[in-house]
Amino acid sequence: MNQLIPITEYATYMLFSYLVGYIFLQFIPQFSKPVIQVTKQSLLLSVLGIIVLTFLPVVQVITFFSEDGLFSLTAYSILTEFQVGIAWLYGSFFAVLLWMTIYVEGPKYLQAFFILVMIISVGYASHASTLDALPGLLSHSIHFLTITIWFGILLHVGWLAKEINNLHAFLRWFTPLSIVLIVILTITGISLMLFVVEPRDYTNSWVLTYGQMLLLKHISIIPILVFGLINGFLSRKTKHDENFNPIKWIQAETFILMIVFFITGVLGTLPPPHQVNATFLQEGPANWVEPILGLNIQAPFNVQLDIGLQSIVLLIIAVLFIMMMIVSFFKKISPMIALSFGIAFIIATYLGLMFSIVIN
Repeated sequence: MNQLIPITEYATYMLFSYLVGYIFLQFIPQFSKPVIQVTKQSLLLSVLGIIVLTFLPVVQVITFFSEDGLFSLTAYSILTEFQVGIAWLYGSFFAVLLWMTIYVEGPKYLQAFFILVMIISVGYASHASTLDALPGLLSHSIHFLTITIWFGILLHVGWLAKEINNLHAFLRWFTPLSIVLIVILTITGISLMLFVVEPRDYTNSWVLTYGQMLLLKHISIIPILVFGLINGFLSRKTKHDENFNPIKWIQAETFILMIVFFITGVLGTLPPPHQVNATFLQEGPANWVEPILGLNIQAPFNVQLDIGLQSIVLLIIAVLFIMMMIVSFFKKISPMIALSFGIAFIIATYLGLMFSIVIN
């Protein structure tokens, strides 16, 4: 079950993004967006998928607390007293209402309301909400809503658009929107991080699996921003270039976002390092950290950065990979090549930082 939960979390994010993107684009005039083909069946299945997938973490909690012969009693207790159970009940209730509204092709405003309440239920079940009810709920819900709007729109435009005639009209409103979304994501992301990791313990957490995933998530944001620069600004220069296919570049951006979604799904299943050394004694280091560093880490410890020649070379290579992403656009090289440069940047930056670690 523990290995399955990150996959279900990732799938849940994808389904939410699909629904949020569909609902959001209903509010955009047809002349300001590409023609997008979405089937009612896929929307209905997405709603049902969310109900099923969000129940699996509840099952995990029920299984953890249940004893022989008391499964049903434990299940009732989890569903009525634990935040994860209550959140699933409310989220599923409004998911059923959303399913019915989509089925009868009801008002887009009603669909937007139901999906918003479902997102709030996800925020209510979050770790941040359990630590600090209202601030945690708001931070997680706004963060989740923002990323699903951004990724959901790109998902529909990049993979479901039938034609690209209105793409430049689409970019005129989506580019400023994406800038606003990035600002909101940055603020709420920092807020969520502060719930689980003290700023002074950020580098210390890199020894733990949670800290490793958090570091990879933060590094992965940079290629996303580069793709955003290409798709939002540089692609406007190709308005009259009939050979340029901007859809492929949008698809490449969605691939990086999928990586971030998967990392986020893994983060949701790991114990947050409120006290790094205490978490280390309980969980141990990430499996790959000690082989990379060539060290046998013992608590208590303190992680510091000492950037040497090896790290500098790797970080310079990482910068070159980012530059090659932009060069790929101007040289009209395949966006998949630019995507590979983005992934290479993540790897090089990660290794450059890891090789600069000094543990005292």
